[in-house]
Amino acid sequence: MTNFKKLTNGTIIIIIGVLHSVLTPVFYAKQFQGFAEQFFFKVNNGFMESQVNYETFAAFWCLFFGLMLLPLGVLLHTVEKRISIVPMPFILTYLIVVLIGVYMIPLGGITFLMLPHVVYMLLKYRKAPGK
Repeated sequence: MTNFKKLTNGTIIIIIGVLHSVLTPVFYAKQFQGFAEQFFFKVNNGFMESQVNYETFAAFWCLFFGLMLLPLGVLLHTVEKRISIVPMPFILTYLIVVLIGVYMIPLGGITFLMLPHVVYMLLKYRKAPGK
């Protein structure tokens, strides 16, 4: 059985990143297949094309965001293991990014997964001795 006391905030971010990366081919199968056919090179012509394919952009950002969360989670896990608490500047920056995401996509995963996570981080920081 998993010992949840050893579950760090960095590990939670890694899990969210893995879910993003693994679920992108499921939710965006058609777009992901198109990426794979191009060997993930030049998946779109950019913002300057006359007609933007929003599904392709959504698929790309879902995958890219998930992959970007992985090193962020590893870094945060390392910091948290060394000093036992997440520094407040990181929490505030993460909160700002999450609030922007919640504003832009209110019914997305950032609202249901990352917003509760950042609230948890704030509460945990508040209760931590010797911050």
